[in-house]
Amino acid sequence: MDDVLPSPDQESDQRQAARLQEAVENLFACCQARIAMQSERFGLPPAALRALLALGESRYLAPGELGRRLGVTKSRVTAVTTGLLRQGLIEKHPDPADARVTLLTLTPSGRRAREEVRVFMAGLFKSMLDRIEPSQREALLGSLEVLRHCMEAVRADSRP
Repeated sequence: MDDVLPSPDQESDQRQAARLQEAVENLFACCQARIAMQSERFGLPPAALRALLALGESRYLAPGELGRRLGVTKSRVTAVTTGLLRQGLIEKHPDPADARVTLLTLTPSGRRAREEVRVFMAGLFKSMLDRIEPSQREALLGSLEVLRHCMEAVRADSRP
């Protein structure tokens, strides 16, 4: 039986797919390291940092909505919010419209912590952008958007 050799186009596609895989894996590793560094810097687990940022987008948030925004389970929201409550960064209030619902909000300390995280993150991204030639920035940002859309499409296609 004759072995079928890949065409030059197929070889090129395979090389490019391997390069893309390596680039995405390296980018993911860099992101994980940045998240760990932020977590250590602010003394909060990554999920708690994300919760602080999400809670600052609204005056009040129900735990279920926080979970949806973070993409985590109810039990994980409970664990994260318990830690933030203990640290005095958030507080609970009954929902005036529905006594069965508890609303979460940032305390003044939580707002300050959130702002510190936001300023720190803005500085990190500004530092990254400063390393890119101004003439290349729009192309890079556009490419990242295309990559995100492709990753989302592949994820949606692979769902059962």
